[in-house]
Amino acid sequence: MVGLIILGSIVLILLILLFSPLRFCIEYLGGKPKVVLRYFFFRKTLVGGAEKPKKQKTAKKSKKKKADKKETEDRESKSGLLPDTVGGKIDFVLELVKSGGRALRKLLRRIKIKDIVIDFTVSDEDAYECAIKFGKMNIIVYNALTVLGYFLRLRKKRINIKCVYNQPKCIYDASCKVCVTPAALIAIAVGFGWAFLKLVIKTKKQAKLNKMQSEEKPSEREESKDKQAA
Repeated sequence: MVGLIILGSIVLILLILLFSPLRFCIEYLGGKPKVVLRYFFFRKTLVGGAEKPKKQKTAKKSKKKKADKKETEDRESKSGLLPDTVGGKIDFVLELVKSGGRALRKLLRRIKIKDIVIDFTVSDEDAYECAIKFGKMNIIVYNALTVLGYFLRLRKKRINIKCVYNQPKCIYDASCKVCVTPAALIAIAVGFGWAFLKLVIKTKKQAKLNKMQSEEKPSEREESKDKQAA
């Protein structure tokens, strides 16, 4: 009985930890980005905040880091998971989005972005250029929100895009809160990894089949030439 109570308590704690939301408070105010993570009573500034004093790096450490970075790049290039050409990589990514798009979209819908605040002041000394910038900024912002709304759950709080003449600098202030549970993050990672693995296997099979067909074609041509000569 005591063992069941302990086991049930552990399972309950794990469920609470997995399904309690992680909150990312993202800000870009006055040209300074800031990202704060909150989880229960835990709070950590990931980006921005007070700058820490930078330690002086020795030449040996920098050389070692460069060597390690080069080794990892060589390993990634020799891994063979992605095609070698740029066009092949683009096709691979598009196929990945196409094949796993529905499943990934269902998983990504578990991410909620709320309290979206956009406060942009578009300015230019020339009135015509200022109006053009204002129109472009509206198109970019609302199209980006529409695309994001297709994959994620959005809740807007305030969107204010102003056009002000005779000012040298534009002001771009924005903030939002991203909420997602650890269980959803694990599900998204597993779903994306499964779709990626299936596409890698499919791509390798197709490449092997194309190679076999290309090797068979010269032999068929030689046989046809022999028949014609006979």
